[in-house]
Amino acid sequence: MNWDQGTWDSGFWDATPDYFNPPKPRNQRNTMKRQVYYPSRIGDQVNWLDNYAVKLPLHGPTLGVTAGDITASVNDAKYANYVLGTWLSAVRNFSPSTTDAVDDVLTGSGTSAMVLPTFTAPALPAGVTAALPGTLNRIFALIAKMKLSPNCTEAIATDLGIVGAEQTEKQTPKFSAETEQGAGCQCVRLRFAKYGHMGVYIESRRGTGAWEFLAIDTESPYEDERPLLAPGQPEVREYRMRFWDKGTPNGDWTDVVKVTVSP
Repeated sequence: MNWDQGTWDSGFWDATPDYFNPPKPRNQRNTMKRQVYYPSRIGDQVNWLDNYAVKLPLHGPTLGVTAGDITASVNDAKYANYVLGTWLSAVRNFSPSTTDAVDDVLTGSGTSAMVLPTFTAPALPAGVTAALPGTLNRIFALIAKMKLSPNCTEAIATDLGIVGAEQTEKQTPKFSAETEQGAGCQCVRLRFAKYGHMGVYIESRRGTGAWEFLAIDTESPYEDERPLLAPGQPEVREYRMRFWDKGTPNGDWTDVVKVTVSP
């Protein structure tokens, strides 16, 4: 099923979806790191799921998967395929009509009462049922078990589209520092990537001083607006970060980044 042949989904729809790099959930939802074998473009994901649904019944028994688990996983793949393909395409095509309706309600003219457009979801494919949340999590978990089977050859893994390994967990945040003019002197803007952790724990050192706690931040960027230690004199500021989760700093420190701040 290859729906990604047109241009309607260019740009945003071909970008890496946010759920590949999600923030830590505030509820108890279970999340799983994206797998290297799973494509990043939505159009390619649809094709991957289509292939998986076709090939799992062929290779699943060889890899020790029960008939019930094969049926459930195929339905997960077909339902996810429907949502990412047929349903998402219909939503995208429906979206302009909602914008037009809002414009008409607010600034339009006419003598008849507005009838707002109603979205009707496309019917599910024959034999596919709506699945519980977490289709990809369950598919990835089953694939992890199949890859442990002594019968999982490179040829089978390639045919299933599961060649690859789970992405390596990031050991430190990634950040950059740049100066910008503030009210009384330059400030330092720290842009960081927390890789799904709740936040970052930031320390700073100035001159010959010791490392000191600067901030805990959950949203990039962080603005260091401290005044100069000696008014009118430039100073070198050093920064380092580590992850912060549930009230506790954790993980390794990043490399030190130095910035010169001027009056």
